[in-house]
Amino acid sequence: MRVFNHIKMNPLLWLGLTMLAALVYVTFFGKYLPVVDQKLNTILYVMDENKKPIIPPYPPSEEHLMGTDTKGRDMLSLLVMGAKETMAIIVLITLIRYLVAIPLAFLAHKNILGARTILQWLNGFLSYIPTIVVVILLVTLPPILTTDIRPVYIILILAFVEIGRAADMIKLEFDELSSKEFIKAGIASGATPFTMLKTYYLPFLYGKIAVYMITDLGRVLFILGQLGFIGIFISQELVQQVSGLSKLVNNSITWPAMFIDAFNDIRGPIWIPFFAALAMTYTIFTFNLIAQGLQNLFKKKVRFI
Repeated sequence: MRVFNHIKMNPLLWLGLTMLAALVYVTFFGKYLPVVDQKLNTILYVMDENKKPIIPPYPPSEEHLMGTDTKGRDMLSLLVMGAKETMAIIVLITLIRYLVAIPLAFLAHKNILGARTILQWLNGFLSYIPTIVVVILLVTLPPILTTDIRPVYIILILAFVEIGRAADMIKLEFDELSSKEFIKAGIASGATPFTMLKTYYLPFLYGKIAVYMITDLGRVLFILGQLGFIGIFISQELVQQVSGLSKLVNNSITWPAMFIDAFNDIRGPIWIPFFAALAMTYTIFTFNLIAQGLQNLFKKKVRFI
């Protein structure tokens, strides 16, 4: 009962969960709303009062509440229909990152297989180069640009590029926990490293790891948005033009894909990048609220215990 009261007295968590509920509803059920065009029909042109054709994009109106993109597709429908793919990508990247980071952190904590040296090298190298620069360098390598499984490589790159940071945070938790009496008791009983990780460490770290993962969902989405501004997307293919030159063409409806012409749109149809950025900001803010709320909740539970 007292733990439930702690939850009730946690406004950040309640607000974050409420915003998350709205996000989940839009992601899975938003396409059934009457204002959403599931087929994402394009509009070639419309006639004005003088019978002159006007090509898209069209500004927000009663017919298109958030306007249209350059293909005449309804922006609200694009955001709703692209939510599931966007959420799936950031969740997948985050899961891969922590599935590797947790065992790497434990190996570094125990200094097994040179993991501590590897972790120090990763963090040392990335401390000099911004994450976004590393990602750009890797995803634009010719072998990755031309491969048919390019989305797989990009997802792995985005997951692995910050594994060092994630593993280092978890390693610090392992280091702090290792001074506890029950950890020393487990070591004294002759428990294997795997048993120590599964039985003695992780049960006491699930909460903190959950906070790290939820925070990283927002970080991943932010990086994807940065890549969108410079025209790099998960789902992209190399298409040869009539001139003989090749061009990367986006074939995704994820939110970052709406930044493809952001620099030009800012001086024209500004509603296109604005509403995409608004959706991403809402999502990142939601994850940060939940992470902060959970962190406050776990602190109160520890004091209670």
